[in-house]
Amino acid sequence: MNKRISYIILSVAFLLIGVIVYYYCRNEVLVYESYLGINKSKGIVSDPKLVNANWSNNYIANWLSKSIANWLPDLCWEISFLYMLTAVWGGWRQVPILLKLATLIVILGSEQLQAIGIIPGTGDILDILVYFIGFTIFTVVYSNKLRKNK
Repeated sequence: MNKRISYIILSVAFLLIGVIVYYYCRNEVLVYESYLGINKSKGIVSDPKLVNANWSNNYIANWLSKSIANWLPDLCWEISFLYMLTAVWGGWRQVPILLKLATLIVILGSEQLQAIGIIPGTGDILDILVYFIGFTIFTVVYSNKLRKNK
C-alpha cells in the first residue's frame, strides 16, 4: 500500500477515535448539542450501568476518567493532524521545520486564547503538556522508524 494512503488512513482513524472518546466520555453539554437544544450528553462516564458506585467515589478513578475524556481526544486529534502533514508532504522528514514549529505555536496560542476567553474552551496547561508529549512521541517514533529503514 502507498505510504501516503497509510498515513491518511491513520489520520482518519485517530480523528475518529478522538471524536468517539470526546462524545461518549464527556458529561458536559457540547457546543453543537447546545445549538440543537440537547440538554446533556449520554456519556459512558455518567452511565450508572457501566460505572459502579465505588468507581465514582474513587479519586484516582475519577481523575483517570476525566483524563481520558479531556486529554485523549486532544492527543488523538494532534496525531491525526501530524499524520495528515506527513501524508501531504510525503514523509515526516519532508515536513518543513517551520511548519512543525508553527503547529506547536498554534497549540500554545489556542490554549492561551482559550484561557483569556477570546475563543471558546478552557485553556489548560495540561492540554499543552499533552500536545507536547504527543508531538514528541510522534517525532521520536517516526525518527526511529526512519533509522530502521536506512
